[in-house]
Amino acid sequence: MAANILIGVLIFGYASWALFNFIKKSKNGKCTSCSLKKSCSSSCSSISDIQK
Repeated sequence: MAANILIGVLIFGYASWALFNFIKKSKNGKCTSCSLKKSCSSSCSSISDIQK
């Protein structure tokens, strides 16, 4: 019984953490939250485009 509760807490804890990080990154915008922003060749790769 205690193992089931522990597993449930771990699953919901990780899901909450992942959702929090997703929302935090989505508020930054498309290019600033992209993991490839340093090597990206899209139109928002410059700082002036990101700030617009």
